[in-house]
Amino acid sequence: MLTRRTMLIAAALTALTVGPLMAQHADLEPEAGTDTPMQRRFMMEDVYGNVQTNEDFQGRFALIYFGYTGCPDVCPTSLATMADALDLLGDKADGIAPIFVTVDPERDTAKLLRDYTGFFHERIIALRGPKAYTDHMVKAFNARYEIHIPDPAQPDRYSIDHTASIAFLGPDGMLIKRYPHGTTAEAMATDIAAIMDEVIGQ
Repeated sequence: MLTRRTMLIAAALTALTVGPLMAQHADLEPEAGTDTPMQRRFMMEDVYGNVQTNEDFQGRFALIYFGYTGCPDVCPTSLATMADALDLLGDKADGIAPIFVTVDPERDTAKLLRDYTGFFHERIIALRGPKAYTDHMVKAFNARYEIHIPDPAQPDRYSIDHTASIAFLGPDGMLIKRYPHGTTAEAMATDIAAIMDEVIGQ
């Protein structure tokens, strides 16, 4: 059985050989103080064609990450961290919806997303939608992404820089905090467990 470390290496090699060109990942994190306390509304589709809105996740905590399957390094690392954190949380993970939202719906088909997220964890929910819906959700979560086309003669050979933090939402749909890229699974799981105990105990 492949380990997540092995899959990270395989994902990076795939991206370098047949996927989009590697980009210099821009710092597209929200500026301090710009995460307003509001419910983030969205409407997307899961990999089975079911419409999913923010209301479908009410009552559960959620981890939300924006990325794309052709991402050579940041996305695989972040999804592996999310997956490991879920495993470390044990039964507490049942109260969390782990969500991966593609910012590349043109290339990320439902099947590709299903296979991709399944490599990391069977519980990760992949969402996709038309560009307008994707942009709406990205904006709602105060995230960003930028498409880079190095060679105009090859417009399909593009890469995407994007917000790399993982958003953590409460059962009310409000943003609790963000976990910066590079946060360890252990630190994330410990922090999430403490927050869940505090919120549920209120």
